[in-house]
This record gives sequence, structure tokens and C-alpha cells, in this order.
Amino acid sequence: MTRYLLYFLTGFAIATVILFFRGYAAVPHSVYSNTALVAAMALFGLASWITFFKERAGALLALLSLLAMLPWVINAWMRIADLEANITQIVTIIHAVLSGLVLMSLITSLRYTLGSSSWRAGTRSPGLFLKILFTLVPLAVLITWLFVEPKL
Repeated sequence: MTRYLLYFLTGFAIATVILFFRGYAAVPHSVYSNTALVAAMALFGLASWITFFKERAGALLALLSLLAMLPWVINAWMRIADLEANITQIVTIIHAVLSGLVLMSLITSLRYTLGSSSWRAGTRSPGLFLKILFTLVPLAVLITWLFVEPKL
């Protein structure tokens, strides 16, 4: 359950920050942010859920999503260094927290992808009912993404 929450929280936080800065701070789109946004959606919408049923497959999808986010994380650090506004300190703290989440998720996904556990094993908890209930999360993300994506 903790991997699910870690992947979900990391992906959701990255996607929220990217969309917030696009919408409210008018930060222009870039290849890095577009890739990181799609990777964040895959991380919290699919990788976290797949981890319940196939532990290593979910970790592998999470690893690929996180590796796709790394260029955005690095690019954002370089852009923060160029800012000269008073708000730089707040942006630095937010990005440091996001970077920490990405690093923790990356280490976790590497551990489970390269570990010795079976590729067919799923997470032992929660129970089957909660696993099925959490199936609604990626479906809701997919439906929402299909409605929102053309407007971005």
C-alpha cells in the first residue's frame, strides 16, 4: 500500500504543480514539462494501481515514468536559479519537496524492479475489494485527461 501511495502522491504532486504554473503563473509549455506531465499522469493513474496486482511491472512502469520526469526536474532547477523575484524561496521549497518525492519514488521503483521478487507477485495488502475499488482511480484519471487535455 505504501508504494501505491508514494507513486500516487509523487505523480499527483508533479502534475498539479505543472498545471498550476501553466495556468496561474503563465509558464510556457516546453518539451520537458509536457513529457513530465504525461509521465506524472501515468505514474499516479496507472503505475500506482498496477503495483497492486503485479509488483514488479508496476515498479517498472513507475521507473520509466520517473526517468521521463528527471529532465523536467533538472530543467526546473536551472530555471529557478535564473529567477530574481522574491517568490524564488517559495518555488525553491516546493521544487525541493517535489525532487525529494521523485528521488524516493525512483529509489523504490529501482529496488522493486531490480529486486529478487517474482514478476507475477502483487502487493499482499490491501484486500481484493480495495484493489478493485482503486481500479476506479486510473479510469477517472483517464476520463478526466481525455476531457482536459485538448484545453491544455
